[in-house]
Amino acid sequence: MNEFEKLGVFYLGKTKEGLLLYDSKDLVTHAVCVGMTGSGKTGLCITLLEEAAIDNIPAIIIDPKG
Repeated sequence: MNEFEKLGVFYLGKTKEGLLLYDSKDLVTHAVCVGMTGSGKTGLCITLLEEAAIDNIPAIIIDPKG
């Protein structure tokens, strides 16, 4: 099994140095994703939500514009 396919590890993509992984234990309460238009906020949030769904982590999403 690849390192990024383990439960509790969010695979967010690749960098020049290797894989970008995030430990789901760091998601304990709330999060806000801010940035300029076109900076990748939606792509990041969709990836985080997909990875949370794979690990059966409940999520509530509020999109004030959509």
